Amino acid sequence: MLVDSFAKANALNAYFSSVGTVDNGNTPDCQCFVLESVLDSIVIDASDVMWSISRLKTNSSCGPDKIPPLLFVKLKHCLCYPLAYIFNQLISVGAVPPEWKKAFITPVHKKGAAGLVQNYRPISLTCVASKIMERIVCRRILDHLYNNNILHRAQHGFLKNRSTTTNLLESLNDWTLCLQTKNQVTVVYVDFSKAFDVVSHDKLFARLHSYGIRG
Repeated sequence: MLVDSFAKANALNAYFSSVGTVDNGNTPDCQCFVLESVLDSIVIDASDVMWSISRLKTNSSCGPDKIPPLLFVKLKHCLCYPLAYIFNQLISVGAVPPEWKKAFITPVHKKGAAGLVQNYRPISLTCVASKIMERIVCRRILDHLYNNNILHRAQHGFLKNRSTTTNLLESLNDWTLCLQTKNQVTVVYVDFSKAFDVVSHDKLFARLHSYGIRG
């Protein structure tokens, strides 16, 4: 049983850092899709920044730069133009400020006994400015995937108007139709433990390249 805050932080840090896996160096051969367009550059304007700032949660905590999201929301009309200029400059050179690579890690209890580090997941509190830019880039990537019909219609997570709820509704409908027609229903659930923590960046880049996301 750990009672000292420093000892608790070290235990959680040791566990969170142990989850990652070392890349084996093998780059997968990803077949390129037939694409109508390629996303090899992104240009951000003031309206994009305004849209992203408007979606910030004002009650969220600060990142390592100690600048709260409320400040960006209150001053969005003044900040949208200089931020757009800064974001475009960063994208043009393919770099971000060192401060954006830092984060405050907050452990959040996920399941089971509260005394086991395995039952916690890390939440990274990054700089708000980086979140604003990330949301814009994510929107551009999703638009590219939609325009090239890359996303499968069965995917429900992390998409607008397609959540775990719509997935359950669709599944319930399919199962009901199968039962009504006296067909057999077989359901298989696959849980990838720590899936987002063990993704190889090199392999991810190779897959993105096959989807036309490059440069």
